[in-house]
Amino acid sequence: MSEKDVRNIALFFFFALLDNRRAIDLTTQALVYCRQKKDKNPQLSNNVLVVMATKKFWEKSQKAHLRGLPFLTADGGWVVPEKVEFGPWREFQKNSTLDELLIVIWIKILNLSFLEVSEALGVTEGTLRYRMARALRKLGAMTNLFSKKIDQVSL
Repeated sequence: MSEKDVRNIALFFFFALLDNRRAIDLTTQALVYCRQKKDKNPQLSNNVLVVMATKKFWEKSQKAHLRGLPFLTADGGWVVPEKVEFGPWREFQKNSTLDELLIVIWIKILNLSFLEVSEALGVTEGTLRYRMARALRKLGAMTNLFSKKIDQVSL
C-alpha cells in the first residue's frame, strides 16, 4: 500500500464519520486488512482494495455510529482549516442514502474511477453513475440551502 492509499483510507473515514478518533481507528483496521488481502493476492489493484476495505469497516462501524452527528476532536491528529464549514456535508449525510454518501466519497473526494469502484462493489458503472448524479443533486441542494441560511444570518 502506498502513502496515497493510506491517505485515501484515512480521508474516506474522516468524511464518512466526521469523527477523528473513530476515523483513525478504522483506518488502522482497514490498513491491516488491506495488507493481508494484498499478501494473498498481489495482483489486486490498490484502489479496488481501498474500496473493499473501507466498505467492510464502514459497515462494521455503522452499528455504533449515529450518522450526521459529528464528533470532531482537537486531539485526533486532523488539521482542518479554520474557515472550512461542514454544514452542507452534515446535511448531505443526514439526507442521503448510504450508497450516495459512499459513492461521493470514493469518486469525488478520493478520485477513484467508476470502473475501480464498480469492480470492488460488484455493480455496474451505470448504476454508480446514476447514484452519483442523484447524490450530487442532493449535495448541491444542501449547499444552496446552507448558503441561503448564512446569507439570512448575515443580514
